[in-house]
Amino acid sequence: MKKMILAIFSFIILPLNLIAVELDDVDIVVIVRQIDKINNQIALVKAQATDKNETADANSLFKGILIKKNQLLDQIPSLLMQTKFSQEELDKFQREKSLLEAKVKKLKNNSNKRSYIQSAVELVKMNIDEIFYSSVLNFEKLFKERAKTAKIRTAIEEALLNLQTSVYASTKEIKDIAGVEIVEESSSLFEGISLHQKTFEEILIYLKDNAELITSNYVFSELNLKTAIDFVNNKIPFGLKGVNFGKIVIILFVFLFFISFTRILSKITSALLLKLFFKGNQAAATEDKIINIIKRPMLFILALYAFDICASIVYYPLAVPLKFANYLSVVFIIAFTWLILSVLSGYGIVFISEITKKSGRKEVINLILKIIYFIIVVIALLAILSRLGFNVSAIIASLGIGGLAVALAAKDILANFFASVMLLFDNSFSQGDWIVCGDIEGTVVEIGLRKTTVRTFDNALIFVPNLKLASDPIRNWNRRRLGRRIRMNVGLEYGATSAQVKKCADDIRNMLLSHPDIAKPEDLGSNSIHSSLLYRQNMVSIDDLAGYKTNLFVVVDEFADSSINIMIYCFSKSIIWGEFLAVKQDVMLKIMDIVEANGLSFAFPSQSVYLENLKDIDKTLKELS
Repeated sequence: MKKMILAIFSFIILPLNLIAVELDDVDIVVIVRQIDKINNQIALVKAQATDKNETADANSLFKGILIKKNQLLDQIPSLLMQTKFSQEELDKFQREKSLLEAKVKKLKNNSNKRSYIQSAVELVKMNIDEIFYSSVLNFEKLFKERAKTAKIRTAIEEALLNLQTSVYASTKEIKDIAGVEIVEESSSLFEGISLHQKTFEEILIYLKDNAELITSNYVFSELNLKTAIDFVNNKIPFGLKGVNFGKIVIILFVFLFFISFTRILSKITSALLLKLFFKGNQAAATEDKIINIIKRPMLFILALYAFDICASIVYYPLAVPLKFANYLSVVFIIAFTWLILSVLSGYGIVFISEITKKSGRKEVINLILKIIYFIIVVIALLAILSRLGFNVSAIIASLGIGGLAVALAAKDILANFFASVMLLFDNSFSQGDWIVCGDIEGTVVEIGLRKTTVRTFDNALIFVPNLKLASDPIRNWNRRRLGRRIRMNVGLEYGATSAQVKKCADDIRNMLLSHPDIAKPEDLGSNSIHSSLLYRQNMVSIDDLAGYKTNLFVVVDEFADSSINIMIYCFSKSIIWGEFLAVKQDVMLKIMDIVEANGLSFAFPSQSVYLENLKDIDKTLKELS
């Protein structure tokens, strides 16, 4: 992060030629005339390209004209602040306009319609000039009143509307009076009106897009930034050609001022958030963690804001170029998105963990958090596209046209998303549950928007599409309140008597009934029904629904090939695997003691060979010997 801040600062300081930017001795009237002249040149280039069946964009001269036009437009916001018209200039303009109005009125009923059109067109152009420069003076008044950017944009939109309606009405009146034939002969004059109107419309639209830049530039003017720069330059005993040390010193001060606020602002932000939901030691323990999470994005935003102000100082008294401002806005959007996501990851997760302790449905909270992340990122992307000049409304509308193609391409993603919602509503499993689905077995780590992560017992991580979990049978080993099954056969030797076998079975049963870790019928959930399940007891088995098993059987089960088998079938109280293994071991050791106490032995697979006619065998053996 420190390297990034230094890089930003170097980007400001190193281009010393930018720091010495000053305005040429021009005013807004001169720039407007130059733009108007360029628009006429552009029209000529386009007309020539049309005659040659070419496109104007292919002409290198055309590209050069456009670049020059953009450079002139970039000077408009700064010149706007310095627009001054003397009373003498205003009076001269009004006299010329009054004379022209009188001339047009005189020629209106004259048979020489060509002279009328020529004078009337000049009057329309003067009206266009009057509407524009009156608007410029109005903008300056709004700036002095500290009007907000939205109000300035509204004023510009009103000026555009006034310009368009006035030109349309005036042009229509001229055409109606002159007649069709004369109008067709004088088409070049009407094209001149359109080009003149286009010049002022482009400037007004440019000002509308740069309303924030105009406002900030005016603020610097009001703060007497030029006086401060000159003061610093006068105090420095040496100079360097092309370098404005006054700007460098002020930029350095502004940058360090904002960066020094990082830790303080982070603490204030975290303190305000924590006091809403956490108290005492809990808030103190959480504060440092959250500060560390939001400190970096906060530092980045402050550095960007400092960079924004410093860039305005670099270009002062010119306004920051539109492209540069737009790119900076994009970086601001990214930075604020980073900050919001960091706050969610830090403060949000801490807060959500508190909710999870109460609700227990952490997978629902986790999914909601992911959806919020997704919405924030989408909004940020739309804002970035808007700043880069894309028509966001058109993009959203085009999704309707290509909706079918998008739906077909993203059908698996959508199916998995809705499957995840279905899983959450069905409550088939939760994060941390031990599940089996087909050949997948393990502990659920996280339920995502598209996939569920499962950690297998051999420590592999499996990513399972939610659609598979929603459609295939799932065995959930964690959905049981009481009872993990113990099933075994105790094989006794055939030498045991029926009384010994019966007593052994009875002793084992009594041992299990008295064992503190073996489930008994009195442990059933239906014996103490929760109020939330009371209404369901007549519709479903509460014990099976909640997962209570207390069956206990000890019976002589079968006469096997090598043993008399006593079947033992019972459930441990604990469902935790480690505790279950300990209970099972204890039960088995106690069974061994019971078998031994009854004078019995465990059977093992064996075969007995019975020999008959022993006398004949002895005789044969003697003969052989």
